[in-house]
Amino acid sequence: MPQEKTTAERVEQEQIAGRSFQSMNFVQSILEEDEQFERKNQDFVHFSLIHNNTFVTVTDARGNKKTGASAGCLEEIKGGSRLSRYAAEATAEHVGRSARKMGMKSVVMKVKGSTYFRKKKAVILSWREGYTFSECKRSEGVGQPSNIMYIHDVTQLPHNGCRLPRKRRK
Repeated sequence: MPQEKTTAERVEQEQIAGRSFQSMNFVQSILEEDEQFERKNQDFVHFSLIHNNTFVTVTDARGNKKTGASAGCLEEIKGGSRLSRYAAEATAEHVGRSARKMGMKSVVMKVKGSTYFRKKKAVILSWREGYTFSECKRSEGVGQPSNIMYIHDVTQLPHNGCRLPRKRRK
């Protein structure tokens, strides 16, 4: 049974054969730097659409919160109307405007919530409208390229449901 070689022995054999690990490490370090550079420029927008409220949060690549709001903190929305589609749209638009003021470049959206797709779509579009809204250039907003890199639905789905209760004996 052959013994396993240590890392130093393998490197020595590779250098004897004419190959070196140094070139591979150099390429790998360049790739890692590129990935870190891309991650630094991306910000995340988290939409949490739960049954009685809506939360919209903007974070950087490390998860530090930049800005955010909920349907309950807006003055326009009072009482039990926090769960309406209008409340979700108003919250997303409010956060989109504050994100535009911060000068964000590219965004990855993560949507979480077991609501209808129509409500999720309305929230995403209203965030985009709030971000690209410009008082003096309303007509030019249609042709502008989107700053949304991709949209990811992170809603947790049940795999096989809950375990059924045991059957009653006769």
